[in-house]
Amino acid sequence: MEQSALKKVKALFLDMDGVLWADKKEIGNLHEVFESIREAGLTVLFGSNNATKTPEEYCEKLASFGVSVQPEQFFTSGIATVYQLHKDFPHGPKIYVFGSPSLKKLLRDNGFEVVEENADVVLASLDREISYEKISRAMIEICEHGAKFYATNTDSTFVTENGWRPGGGVMVNCVETCTGVKPFVIGKPNTVMIEMACKANGLNPDEIMAVGDRYETDIAGGINFGARTGLVLSGYETPETVPHLDPQPDLICKDLAELVNALKELQK
Repeated sequence: MEQSALKKVKALFLDMDGVLWADKKEIGNLHEVFESIREAGLTVLFGSNNATKTPEEYCEKLASFGVSVQPEQFFTSGIATVYQLHKDFPHGPKIYVFGSPSLKKLLRDNGFEVVEENADVVLASLDREISYEKISRAMIEICEHGAKFYATNTDSTFVTENGWRPGGGVMVNCVETCTGVKPFVIGKPNTVMIEMACKANGLNPDEIMAVGDRYETDIAGGINFGARTGLVLSGYETPETVPHLDPQPDLICKDLAELVNALKELQK
């Protein structure tokens, strides 16, 4: 990628897990990193496959690290799911949610009816209270009641301060295995989230950089959209996996701080 193309970047579309933090532990000094982003004149937008928190909860988490942001800056797979379901079901579906309480709240707050049976849609996501009964109910709704199958994401793992743990893809795979039905996947590498972010902020694809730690989702989603891409090695990918990535990201950096500094240098 020529440096002139990277100079067009006006906004960062930041993944969060593995880029900003590992569970409760920040990666680097986020207050300083975001000050550096501000100095570079870059707009900050957030796009995570993690649908377990609302934008307001993410704002509170960033505030605990000394970073002030607004809910309107977030385009998570949960937000994108709301957008997609309104688009696919204009009259409002009944939804069985195999996921977190925050995801259920987000759906209710946006006018959807969350039900325990007789659903039009089964939505699978990360559920830390996974059970045989929940998998069975999802199977019944899809196979016996004809519910459509959606998934917020299929990430197999996510990083915590204590190491890697199972991600939402585990729950999705459980339902897919017993039903034989493949879901409509909302999250990256689907481009729904980054499309929403660009539309809301008047950006063209080549004016936004998708930044993440996982090639198959964060970077692939950016490539699919025609955006610039920045891979950080603070989460999933490692120096050993980088040579095997094709096509290569536009920037590969140790962490977000190094990536922002590289972009600042290009602006000089």
